[in-house]
Amino acid sequence: MRSYFSEEIIQKILKYAAVFNIVCGLFLVISPNAIFKFWGVPIPNIIEIWQYLGSILVIFGIGYYIASLGPDTSWPIILVGFLSKIFGVIMLFKAYLLGSLALNFFSLVLFIDVLWILPFYYALIYAYEVNTLEESAPKKFYDLIKVVRTSKGDTLSELSKKENVLLVFVRHFGCTFCRETVSEIAKLDESIRGKKLTPVFVHMSDPSFGDEFFAKYYKDPVAHVSDPQRFLYKSLNLKRGSLSQLFGPKIWIRGLWAGIFKGHGLGSIESDALQLGGYFILSHGQIVFEHKTKDAADFFKLQLLPKA
Repeated sequence: MRSYFSEEIIQKILKYAAVFNIVCGLFLVISPNAIFKFWGVPIPNIIEIWQYLGSILVIFGIGYYIASLGPDTSWPIILVGFLSKIFGVIMLFKAYLLGSLALNFFSLVLFIDVLWILPFYYALIYAYEVNTLEESAPKKFYDLIKVVRTSKGDTLSELSKKENVLLVFVRHFGCTFCRETVSEIAKLDESIRGKKLTPVFVHMSDPSFGDEFFAKYYKDPVAHVSDPQRFLYKSLNLKRGSLSQLFGPKIWIRGLWAGIFKGHGLGSIESDALQLGGYFILSHGQIVFEHKTKDAADFFKLQLLPKA
């Protein structure tokens, strides 16, 4: 999928959205009764709710203006705006079907929300494309493992000659699926070592943060590799996810399960939020098994690993 809009057009769209939201929001805050009188709709008993809605619109408008300054890096703001339009349309339909909104007022507000859905969609596509541009010639994996060292001092090549390595590439540490993966692998540590495998995690944060993160799941220090520039990720052709791989319905459902019901939570975005993961077996400097995750929610499965 490709974006049909340039950065300049995306910036203009977001600035127009900013002005539109701020003006509409201020109108609701300053003169909330006027809009109801104009459309011949009974004035609600609790007008403060509409004033509160107006203040939210102003805040969204400020967010859109900030996003217009760098749409490629401000995609979370654009995503929140896009989702607000989608859910807004759903709630409007519900209110209309229940008789809470008059047809003329419903049509106006519905039109305003629908008006911005497609432009915001293209803004998301633009941000995704800019953030998924890869270098044309990534460094070779077999060259990298000769120089890349784990937190315990061995190069990956040296370690793989002493023992088979389960090389686990994780998403950013704030991702609930990254936390779930590390938690499950830690719980299965005895079974994994029973397969004559030594786990080594590859991540995109700095080494000290890696020590702190993995200490939450392992009693004893576990080997890990800091790869903030994603050289190892790229060398094994581990891709950044598409919108469906990162934000599809399955991802939301699994995210709620892992984040809330399993208690892994959600942290701040660390490094590249689009990067997908995978796990590999490295033996004597050679990849003998690989599994690249299909999406952000792809779960670690012990049974996929070859027998010892």
